[in-house]
Amino acid sequence: MNNLTFSLLATVLLLQCASAQVNSGSDGRDGAFNPTESVRIDMADHPDGVYHYTSVNIPSGVTVTFNPNTSNTPVVWLVQSGCIIAGVIDVGAISDYGVQGSSGGPGGFSGGIAKLGLESPAGAGKGPGGGYPQVDYPSGDPEAGHANDGGNASYGTFGSRKQFTITGGWRGQAAPGEIYGNSYIVPLIGGSGGGGGKGGGGGGGGVILIAANDSLTVDGEIRANGANGTIRVPQDYSGGGGGGSGGAVRLVSSTIKGSGKITTEGGTGLGGYSGGFYTSSAGDGRIRLDSISNIFNGQTAGVVTRGFQPIIFPPAHQTVALSIHSVGGMAVSIPPTGKLTSPDIIVPGSQQNPVSIVIGCTNIPLGSEIIVDVKPASGPTIRAVTLNNVGNLASSTATVQVEMPRGGGTIQAKAVSEIQLAGNHDPNSKRYSIVQTGWTTDGERFKAVEVTTDITTTGQFVYLTESGRRFPTTSR
Repeated sequence: MNNLTFSLLATVLLLQCASAQVNSGSDGRDGAFNPTESVRIDMADHPDGVYHYTSVNIPSGVTVTFNPNTSNTPVVWLVQSGCIIAGVIDVGAISDYGVQGSSGGPGGFSGGIAKLGLESPAGAGKGPGGGYPQVDYPSGDPEAGHANDGGNASYGTFGSRKQFTITGGWRGQAAPGEIYGNSYIVPLIGGSGGGGGKGGGGGGGGVILIAANDSLTVDGEIRANGANGTIRVPQDYSGGGGGGSGGAVRLVSSTIKGSGKITTEGGTGLGGYSGGFYTSSAGDGRIRLDSISNIFNGQTAGVVTRGFQPIIFPPAHQTVALSIHSVGGMAVSIPPTGKLTSPDIIVPGSQQNPVSIVIGCTNIPLGSEIIVDVKPASGPTIRAVTLNNVGNLASSTATVQVEMPRGGGTIQAKAVSEIQLAGNHDPNSKRYSIVQTGWTTDGERFKAVEVTTDITTTGQFVYLTESGRRFPTTSR
């Protein structure tokens, strides 16, 4: 007989909106956060960066800052009720006037190292929008000149670049980094570091996501600013480091209100030559306000978008789901155990191949590719592919015929829905829109989001790149 157990995978585009209600997903394990004095939160005890609060109230005069955890994750606050910010939340990078390049805020990237001599050239800023490092162009180069200052980082906007024409060439900054990310700030990604000069580059601003079920009020400040570049010594203005770009702030709630300030400003790049001194600006970061009622009328600095995309982490088995309805006409037990020791279904040995497997899909677009893998206890995996072409978005089914092996094993189903190409791009192009996809830390574009669930555990998001690399992030 074929003793088969079932574990399920679901892959969908994260940007789908299933309902017009905000559910932060907080289980309240971290209690109420009501600091009465300024505090620096050590994120070491939250390795995934996710805090589950019942409520948040930061009074005027109180500033909350962070020590990043080992993985340098973004800060994520999930709040069961309301969130009031009358004081300051600061996830920005801190300017460090040294040669190593300052660290980014939580979820942000470090600045490039300074040039320490002929054997140790300056380093580029870290992150997808990192500024280019100081470099001496060779004699005879058509752009003959000397980029003696590190380039500014970019994020939502380009970092600026200062250049001065001189006889036979130019002097000034190396090139800024590239714009990256998307208007949804999905995945969460912070600012990039400035390029190194004779001084280190500034770190990129961090990133924070706050999701509150009831309302979110900002009468104080939320800061995710980049750090300034560094000069070697105050008297040496030549060869300064580039500024780090601003980070990101995403707020999600039924109502967002207040008259405070949200800033994701780029840091300052420093440089000059022949005794002169100048400053320039790194790129600003991103701000996203997701709410049904958006009455926030405060100040913002950064690339701001507003809308209502309320999904924080899709709840396991709720927002999107796959289920194996039947195998060979035999209904699967509900709920399945997923254990070989107590099989969920026994297919009689008399069953003729191929065997029909019916997959149920919830909130997965019609026409999505459904992959079914049958993994016997011994022997190679058998794969079959079909489409969910019966039903609608809320509830559809897919049927696949599989040459079922003998003996015990597992069945695994996966639905793949890629991020769509931008309308103004060549439909045959393999390149995806930056605005839709976001970037990895080394500049590769994301093309899909995989949500993995099984019977007994909560899910995990995995962002997939064009080359097939996988970037997991915590779901709960």
